[in-house]
Amino acid sequence: MMATATRAASKALSHLRVLDLGIITAGAAASQIMGDLGADVIKIESPSRPDPFRRWTQVASPASGQTDLNASPPFQTVNRNKRGMALDLKHPDGRRVFLDLVVKSDIVVENFRCGVLDRLSVGFADLKRVKPDIILASLTSQGSAGPEAGYSSYGSTLDALGGLMSLNGYGPETPRWSGTNVNYPDQVVSLIAPGAILAAVRHRDQTGEPVHVDLSQREVVTFLLGEYVVDAAAARRGPQGNRNADFAPQGVYACAGKEQWIALSIGDDAQWVRLCDIVARDPAISAERFATAQERHANADAIDALLGDALREWDRDRLAARLVEAGIAASPVFASPEVLKDPQLAALGFFQSVEHMSFAGRRQRGFNARLSKTPATIHSLAPRLGEKSREILTDMLGYSDEKIAELLTSGAVFADRD
Repeated sequence: MMATATRAASKALSHLRVLDLGIITAGAAASQIMGDLGADVIKIESPSRPDPFRRWTQVASPASGQTDLNASPPFQTVNRNKRGMALDLKHPDGRRVFLDLVVKSDIVVENFRCGVLDRLSVGFADLKRVKPDIILASLTSQGSAGPEAGYSSYGSTLDALGGLMSLNGYGPETPRWSGTNVNYPDQVVSLIAPGAILAAVRHRDQTGEPVHVDLSQREVVTFLLGEYVVDAAAARRGPQGNRNADFAPQGVYACAGKEQWIALSIGDDAQWVRLCDIVARDPAISAERFATAQERHANADAIDALLGDALREWDRDRLAARLVEAGIAASPVFASPEVLKDPQLAALGFFQSVEHMSFAGRRQRGFNARLSKTPATIHSLAPRLGEKSREILTDMLGYSDEKIAELLTSGAVFADRD
């Protein structure tokens, strides 16, 4: 394992060095989690085609109108705690530099299409030749086998291919995806990947063998909802919106005030009685009228209409508190500003304030887990393109000034201004 001088020894993963070829969310966020826990993560980008996330929100300089490649809030979040290295893997010298980095590293993370690394001559076989115990984590779209292995895709299309969209929506005629702002498959695989990578590290440490971790984003989507896909296929059911035959009423209802909503679900007959006691001003809403789950499900439209009228009179937060106190599953539907101010998330320290950021994104999501002895931290901003190229070539690889100058002149390596 690699000792990392740039990370405090107290961090859980300070013994690991990660070469991050990841782009957008999937690969980059997986290595970001490892960086939060102390791993020395080196973000590798192409000088001519940097991570597209740098341009995701088109943050532009007011003076020039040009996009600031270092100012994108989503890029800042998933690339914090990394050192930046820019090199051209299509250039023979750039490829040699990368393989020299592999020799001094533990893990390579990538989320390109299957086969891209092999075509660049830096695939698993190439990595093993220079580092016999290397770990390669491939977070591909479709996986490494099958007729569609070489396909590229987006999070939204993986919603469709993985089966999520078939269950998400308000009926079979209106399936819905999680949207480009969420990209559910990317988010989920980035949370699962670090655990799989650390399992590979354990195997490597015990055997000295290299490991290729193959994580298909499409598979992850289906894995997480597999039993529901099987159930829906057996019952020939498609998207049902907020309704569930076993929990009626179940839905989202408007309350008093502009854009104020509450979500609630009834689990049994006793909860229905308590709901009626709290909200029933109209005698049409009565525990006796819809006494059983079967009656409520059969009359779901009528109940929704009655509740829709009754709940519009209520203050959302007061109603949610009353329902929760009565043992009913209920919650206010928070808008983004309310999530940011949520006291529970504040108590957990979920949102982290990142100092010295003069643009949008200074508040970032925190950590996916809290370790009592070796807590995660944000110790550096996302790197500028090629910010640490010279430092890495000098300190990590021991290249001479003359060799570095040749690499910069040839275009094999790019270095940000000192």
